[in-house]
Amino acid sequence: MSMIKSDLNMLDEVSLIVIAGNGGNGVVSFRRERFVPKGGPDGGDGGNGGSVWVQATTGVLVLDDLRRKRTARAKNGVPGGKQKRHGKNAQDIVLEVPVGTIIWGDGGSQAADLNVAGMRRRVVKGGAGGKGNARFATPTRKAPRFAERGLPGETKQLRLELRLLAEVGLVGLPNAGKSSLLRAISKARPKVGAYPFTTLEPSLGIAELNYETIVVADVPGLIEGAHGGAGLGTQFLQHIRRTTTLLHVVDISSDDPIRDIERVRSELEEFGEGLIDKRWLVALNKIDLEGTQERCAEVEAELGRRGLETFPISALGGEGVDQLVNALFRVVVEEREAAAGEKAEDIPPLVPVVVEQAIQIRKLRGTFVVSGKRPEEATLRLGVESEEVRAELARRLARMGVKSALRKAGIADGDKVRIAGEELRWPL
Repeated sequence: MSMIKSDLNMLDEVSLIVIAGNGGNGVVSFRRERFVPKGGPDGGDGGNGGSVWVQATTGVLVLDDLRRKRTARAKNGVPGGKQKRHGKNAQDIVLEVPVGTIIWGDGGSQAADLNVAGMRRRVVKGGAGGKGNARFATPTRKAPRFAERGLPGETKQLRLELRLLAEVGLVGLPNAGKSSLLRAISKARPKVGAYPFTTLEPSLGIAELNYETIVVADVPGLIEGAHGGAGLGTQFLQHIRRTTTLLHVVDISSDDPIRDIERVRSELEEFGEGLIDKRWLVALNKIDLEGTQERCAEVEAELGRRGLETFPISALGGEGVDQLVNALFRVVVEEREAAAGEKAEDIPPLVPVVVEQAIQIRKLRGTFVVSGKRPEEATLRLGVESEEVRAELARRLARMGVKSALRKAGIADGDKVRIAGEELRWPL
């Protein structure tokens, strides 16, 4: 049996503020060239702001870099220029995370599960660039003196959660010998010692047999109340949610091995997440100690009556380890084949589908407040700084049905209208 090393120090969760870039403004410009006394509008469009993506990669093992970063900000688009020059689009930024990272968005909703290398999700979208005044020239409006502003980029606070992608999870009480067993079946080198919570961080070991490999996670020892946060608590229990098989390592020299098994199973059942329903194997460790043979036979018989497959081993001496590894490969391969036969889950869309909000009118302290994606976006693009801009905005709002909605709401001459923070007077 050949072995490969993989040892990880894990950070569980990172909170991160992601800010997309704003779109560049369009430009108001007119041709001013010699022998062209009445040059037309030539203001160019602004560039789009940069978006922020999160991508899973095997080249990153921890979330530590993002923990230090705290904020990820894309650049703004470049404003347009004269002679219809288009402003440069800002470059998107890609945040690389370990495979197995889950992105949680606003309200605790899951935005993406990046469980395959190369999967990526756009988490915030950059603002669109504004159009320059050359775009608004018509036979009846030959010299428009306004341009659109770029739209602001999105801003979100995300929570990134890393879950190890191990197929086998080692569970058991402190000092049961899980770290020693991981050393025996792979070349991972977790700390080993006879004191509580030797394993302070989850470690991964990769075992190889007949050109097949399985990933084994050594999870810190559980104590009573771990499901509620006692000891090292739930911060590490989450790492075995994705395992297909649990290997319970039991110290056969303890006062009551059966009680030890029941304590751990009780904690996993209290924690939930389907851990108690996973495939189980039991390794009865430390059979090399004097006086454990008779007890081991009794525990084997009792667990056999409960339908659990048991393997007497000595993690330090190596006795029984090969048989255990063979059994692990057999069970994991069975679980892989079963999973391959199931219908694959649909991959979430790269960009969430946004259902356009209908136009809403509400009266607030004598002001008619208009909300809705399209009227708010039009107002953000144009503003209300000049009479020509206000006239263009009024035309767009009329096409959207905003004027009609305001009339139905009972608006009267002189009433204030507020859209996207800007104030207008009726009639628009």
